[in-house]
Amino acid sequence: MPPAAPRSPRPTPAARPEPGAWRGAGSGHADPFAVDPIRRSAALVAVAAAALLAPLVVDGGDAAAATLAGGSLGLVGLALGLPVLALSLLEAGWDRLRRRLDPEVDLLDVPPRLARLLRRHGYASIALVERTPDPALLLLPNLDPRALREVRRAIARWRYERWQAAGFP
Repeated sequence: MPPAAPRSPRPTPAARPEPGAWRGAGSGHADPFAVDPIRRSAALVAVAAAALLAPLVVDGGDAAAATLAGGSLGLVGLALGLPVLALSLLEAGWDRLRRRLDPEVDLLDVPPRLARLLRRHGYASIALVERTPDPALLLLPNLDPRALREVRRAIARWRYERWQAAGFP
């Protein structure tokens, strides 16, 4: 009988499961609040509040047991959901305020390719694009003089529309 080949105690890299494979075909990460955190945390808070308050409505001998079971789950849901909801609302408010004070290039009437190009290279606000000299913007890859003229024209048109909306002050 020929000798058996030595076996490695560790599985080969091909046999190892992918990191995060237990999550299934979802979003690729285990954070349930990563996508639409306001809606998801508000739903969690609503369900947790219902689980906490529903046993108080029920009368009878099982009300105490229902309060212990539902109330504990409700408190856990509130403890997890309320901070996420508060932070998500603060973040959304901050983003809205920042966009109002410093509008982004998405508001310009330019092709999406140009807006993505400017954002990718750190020119997210209209004011920053306006302050940057033309030679510096022309150094960006895929931004030719025609596209730069289009961006400058869109900024001038955006400023004029805001001036008109303000009543020609």
